[in-house]
Amino acid sequence: MPYLTLLLVICCAVFYYRVGEAEYGSGFPLALLSVVLWVIGIFLFRFGWLGNLALQVALFFGLSLWNMRRMPK
Repeated sequence: MPYLTLLLVICCAVFYYRVGEAEYGSGFPLALLSVVLWVIGIFLFRFGWLGNLALQVALFFGLSLWNMRRMPK
């Protein structure tokens, strides 16, 4: 695995960890989901780093839609 890809995996995992801490109180599940999406994209779908970044954007878009549909507390 090239170093750029590894760096992007770590950066996205840290980003989603921070998002999870801010929005849901626990960042580990989102960071794990981000890494799992990278692994699926690399090994199952044979995406490059650009395709995997598109998966990360789709995850962020899905989380944004989820948060908009959530009932306000």
